[in-house]
Amino acid sequence: MTMIVITGASDGLGLQIARLYKEAGKRVVNISRRDSKYATDNFLTDLTDATSVASATEKILAVNEPLEALVNCAGVMSLEPLNKVTEGELDRVFGVNIKGPILLVSGLTDRIKQDGTDIVNVSSTVGLKAYPDQAAYGSSKWAMRGFSQNLQVELKATNRVISFCVGGFKSDIAKKVHGQDLPDPENWMNPEDIAVFMRQILGLPKNMEVSEIIINRRPAKLYKPD
Repeated sequence: MTMIVITGASDGLGLQIARLYKEAGKRVVNISRRDSKYATDNFLTDLTDATSVASATEKILAVNEPLEALVNCAGVMSLEPLNKVTEGELDRVFGVNIKGPILLVSGLTDRIKQDGTDIVNVSSTVGLKAYPDQAAYGSSKWAMRGFSQNLQVELKATNRVISFCVGGFKSDIAKKVHGQDLPDPENWMNPEDIAVFMRQILGLPKNMEVSEIIINRRPAKLYKPD
């Protein structure tokens, strides 16, 4: 059995990725503040806290199964207007979206190289363009893309690193900020479909590397017949 480590496997896209790998007989490790119903192991972790990330790293290293893939999927959103950006919000957003993943990969580097682990860093199409009121969130996603490119250089000889930039899909990430459900839910992608696509990419032969994927949301009215 091989091990799949997923940050944020408690809900959203991370939960769907965990489900696919659990069904495939993999040992699924969830790195999150809450349990995942599909995880073999739940290592409860606060990605904004270096000590908590270090503890999770030690637990992962104690597992004997080879580390097949690390999926950095955990993320939080911010919608602060530019003139009201706060230090606390920056700490929260950058802590979860980029600091935690960097610390996790850093602590696992030797194991990642040894096992030939695939790394998927889930960014966003927000890391390709800008939106109002998303200075903190957008910057963190640009940073995730930069981190992926750095890893592709540093781990070129041993590992595949995929920058996975996905557009709007059905999740509670925005609701956790403003408390409102997604408008027009039929116009948002399904996380189940995105998870299947990610697993297909990871299932490619090791001599094939997809360096960056960009998945844009297309409103249903653009392709549904009248």
